[in-house]
Amino acid sequence: MESKRKKVGLRQPAEVDRWGAAFEAQCRSRGLRVTAQRLAVYRAVAADLSHPTAESVYARVRTQLPMLSPATVYRILESLQREALVRRVSTTGGGARFDANLAPHQHLVCRVCGSMMDHFAPSLAATPLPTTPVQGFVIEELDIRLVGRCDRCRGASAPVPAR
Repeated sequence: MESKRKKVGLRQPAEVDRWGAAFEAQCRSRGLRVTAQRLAVYRAVAADLSHPTAESVYARVRTQLPMLSPATVYRILESLQREALVRRVSTTGGGARFDANLAPHQHLVCRVCGSMMDHFAPSLAATPLPTTPVQGFVIEELDIRLVGRCDRCRGASAPVPAR
């Protein structure tokens, strides 16, 4: 599905610089080292408004850090997610994409091409989480995806989900 995914665009360089500086400050305040590899991976996620996959992040950072392996990129993304410095977003196909925008928001996901973009619906973001376990399950976060068809794919047939 990655190859059919349309590009949403890139965040402006000045904004990526601001996000990168805030990221560095957050890492330092948590006692995390700010390595060139960690910063490059974060900036690649922050720059890409299409919510890149780990493979897309690797392709972007390997030009500036050619000795960086795909496994290292995966480990860095996992650690950034664990530290709540990036958000992992699931796709309609079950893959993982990453988002540096941690503000409360939802995602519009095209079921045909797989494109994903941020959507801000304050009423959805304000949905309260249950404070007591639901069927023994403790809810920690709310992740809302609005799935449909983008402008480009509106007339196309949706793929049949695999079972």
